[in-house]
Amino acid sequence: MPLKRSQFAAIPMAAQMLLFAPQAFSADIRNLTGLPAYPNLSSAVMDGTFKTDTLGHWCMRFWADTADPISTVEAWYRKAMLGSSEIDLTHDKTYKKYNGLVGVKIVLGIDYVVVYKTSGQAPTSIDLYRCSPLK
Repeated sequence: MPLKRSQFAAIPMAAQMLLFAPQAFSADIRNLTGLPAYPNLSSAVMDGTFKTDTLGHWCMRFWADTADPISTVEAWYRKAMLGSSEIDLTHDKTYKKYNGLVGVKIVLGIDYVVVYKTSGQAPTSIDLYRCSPLK
């Protein structure tokens, strides 16, 4: 049954926006980091809170999974983040302690993307980190 104008006006604005929000999954809508989201995601989560990294930057995180091969995802991020540098996770001080973890950390300024797999059968995981400069 459609809402009458008087009924619609009584609904809070935030709830009205949800009534007309797109229903299909779209990683770009949920990715608030501003960093590029891989286009073929099977699931994604935008972290609801900022976290502090080891250098004191406040960072927000978007993480996702895809069934695509890790090499395909790494190649896509290398093209999407021109001017970035890359670290193999086996040489990164944060990630090298995890046995069996393979992938890369792609860094652009203080922001970075981590593309990794925890085992051969696991999906490819993607973490996007957007960080604030120190003040």
